[in-house]
Amino acid sequence: MTTWAAVHLLAAASGLVVIALAFGSDPSPLRRPLALLAADQFAWNAASVGMELTHVETFALLGAIAAPLFPPIALHFVLSFLGRRRELKWLLWIAYGVFGAQSLVVLGELLIPFQQVPGGLHTFAILLLAVSVPLALFSLVLVIQHLRRTASDVEALRTRWLLAALMLVVALLVTDPLADLDLPVPRLATLGSFSFNAMLTHLTLGLGLFHTVRSPRVALGQAVVLGLFFAVLYLVVFNSLNAQTSVLVTAMTAISLVLAVFGWLFLKSTQVARTGLERFASLGRFSAQMAHDLKNPLAAAKGAAEYLKEEMRRSGNTANEEFATLVVSQLDRLHTVIDRYQRLSKLEPQLDALDANQLVAKVLSLQRFAVDSNVKIETTLVEPAPKFKGDADLLASALENLVKNGFEAMPKGGTLTVATSITDEDHPRLCFSVTDTGSGLDARAREQAFELFFTTKATGSGLGLAFVRQVARAHGGEATLSSSEGKGTTVSVMVPL
Repeated sequence: MTTWAAVHLLAAASGLVVIALAFGSDPSPLRRPLALLAADQFAWNAASVGMELTHVETFALLGAIAAPLFPPIALHFVLSFLGRRRELKWLLWIAYGVFGAQSLVVLGELLIPFQQVPGGLHTFAILLLAVSVPLALFSLVLVIQHLRRTASDVEALRTRWLLAALMLVVALLVTDPLADLDLPVPRLATLGSFSFNAMLTHLTLGLGLFHTVRSPRVALGQAVVLGLFFAVLYLVVFNSLNAQTSVLVTAMTAISLVLAVFGWLFLKSTQVARTGLERFASLGRFSAQMAHDLKNPLAAAKGAAEYLKEEMRRSGNTANEEFATLVVSQLDRLHTVIDRYQRLSKLEPQLDALDANQLVAKVLSLQRFAVDSNVKIETTLVEPAPKFKGDADLLASALENLVKNGFEAMPKGGTLTVATSITDEDHPRLCFSVTDTGSGLDARAREQAFELFFTTKATGSGLGLAFVRQVARAHGGEATLSSSEGKGTTVSVMVPL
């Protein structure tokens, strides 16, 4: 076995290590591209092992099928890390289409040898360099921009590590297609793949990229054992077979692994979607039952509170009448909340003429009874107060959710600012915004913030921001979020005027 064959085999094993680390229960958007990235590298390195040991050209074609898929999957990983996957999904689809077409062309040449592309590997190398290098440079620019914007030391360290990994792997991966063009360049792509996997392992475990309950040492140990087991098994099988059979085994192993990763991703996505639907259905049933069970005792409590209020008024004891009035108003509010839960699934707003500033004042009027004294509440309200049509109960509940989130984001105190403003002069919209000075969200959490059941809190339900967005959309508007780690978060609800 040659030295380079051993290096290729080690790089393939490192791909399995990263695949094992990508498995987990938390819904990080990075797990899918990370697993696909490692599976693609495994397929390329496994084919390279065969090429080094047998010098059969078919192994080179197997590697040429896997190589073009690395750039779009790497872009997928980078955009997910930056929290810009949805924003630039059009670019991602184009990248998958362009590079996927190149892989299909190579696959066609492998399956139908007499229909060869003029120039063979030279042509594929030129195409790969012409498209992948600009895409790699664009990805590096995005990562550098993210590094300049981030205020969190931990996120900055992760970003620098990712930037270094990308620069290293790009510099080393391009050596192979350059060598295919008969240029005097050493083939260092395998070293790049192994180094990249090692750096991804540190990014995942050492820098806490995933919120996982597994011990990093245990996870790494299990993954390394899996990789070494494959390396030994592959060598045993390869040495016991002839060259042509080895090609088939390598191809089937790589294809089986890639299909297994795709199958796992599909199963995981289906399971998450099904679980989400079941939880949402359970929430609907629970809401209806809760509304039914609570209405009668609330009505009785309200009757008793109104009776006490009237007795106080008659006896002239008005010292605590304010609190009795507060109890009655809060019971009315609870009744309204229960009615809202009954129409939670439809969220059909009952439109009335509203004053935006009065709505904010109503929401904040009760916070002095419920908030930490270390939190300072400020308001920035546009004048004259905007008038619009909306559902007061739904909008008040949405703002209460945002205010509550803001308080929870500042356990050590801070400033919560609630503001109203008018945006977009051509199509004016009323904007309610709630800003806290808490710890903020990282790029991945920002992209997932409005997803149903997604939460960064240990005891959170993941329903608050999803409900806020649904309320905004029910009014024909939208909800947005901007956040910076270490600086705070602003959530805005925009409705048409």
